[in-house]
Amino acid sequence: MSRLAIGIVCYPTLGGSGVVAAELAAGLAERGHRVHVIASGAPGRTPLAPSVRLHTVAVPEYPLLAHAPYEMAVAGTIVDVASAYGIDVLNVHYAVPHAASA
Repeated sequence: MSRLAIGIVCYPTLGGSGVVAAELAAGLAERGHRVHVIASGAPGRTPLAPSVRLHTVAVPEYPLLAHAPYEMAVAGTIVDVASAYGIDVLNVHYAVPHAASA
């Protein structure tokens, strides 16, 4: 089996999709894959295995917008991680905004 570089995009939550993403990351790492978790913070159950890396999304403040441009920040982080680590597969949790950003 060849090792894959897998990106997992999620919210940093203690329940729901954050748990699913963290458990998925742990299981894939146990199988020898290199996993890159992309989130605005560490999900509550992010595994600390050497083959799991957390990439934090930095969301800039922009005074002219009512809300910070989170979707663009996620898209930029996905591009940075995919370019730097040769991501083979991207798993995203939530259609909006993560799938749209992907």
